[in-house]
Amino acid sequence: METATARPRLDAAGIALSALCIVHCLAIPLVATGALAWAASESIHIGLTVVLALIVVAVAVPSYRRHRRAIVPVLLGGGLALLIAALTVGEAAGETAETVLTVIGSVVLIAGHVVNLRSHPSH
Repeated sequence: METATARPRLDAAGIALSALCIVHCLAIPLVATGALAWAASESIHIGLTVVLALIVVAVAVPSYRRHRRAIVPVLLGGGLALLIAALTVGEAAGETAETVLTVIGSVVLIAGHVVNLRSHPSH
């Protein structure tokens, strides 16, 4: 059951992890050599996407039921779809396409979480 404080915390976690996706995607090609090569692992991208998917599922539907702002699940679902697309077709389309899909997806997720936070009755 969602508590009054759980959703804002999940939104904050979603924002932080989405920002981490952006940093990871943009910075890793620059620093992923030698001792930091592990940071370029596709498993990190997969892990972040899975955690973000769980947060989206935990936030989108209960939030929509509370405030009825359809834009929240649309943004969260769209952002997540872009991250999944980056994982599934991004590599075949090239590193640039994967980066673009990840960055745009992460920005859309952040927007969804921000709109959701602002839709909270206390705001």
